Amino acid sequence: MADSSFTWTLTAFQRQGTLWLSWSTNSPFRAQQGQIRVYNGGFPTDPTADTKVTIWDDNTSNPYNTNLTWGSDWCCAWIAERSSNGPYTYFLKLVTTGQSKPDSTKSE
Repeated sequence: MADSSFTWTLTAFQRQGTLWLSWSTNSPFRAQQGQIRVYNGGFPTDPTADTKVTIWDDNTSNPYNTNLTWGSDWCCAWIAERSSNGPYTYFLKLVTTGQSKPDSTKSE
């Protein structure tokens, strides 16, 4: 059996003073009930709590304008259900630095 490798990427960037997010994968399947979330002030223990923005990962508006002011310390995550109808878990996390270049995180 051949091994396969897939990559998931979450990127935060600034456009016209607001936080934009883009995400991608080369996987032939999507995460179970995958969502992109933005938090302010850290990542909560429950990934579905204290959310500023929620986007389903199959949203066709990618990249997505969060309408949040660009800056440092926005906590962005790609979350998914651990199992069907199970609790959500963090899949990818990134924290913005406020730099003009994109902040990005990747999982393989």
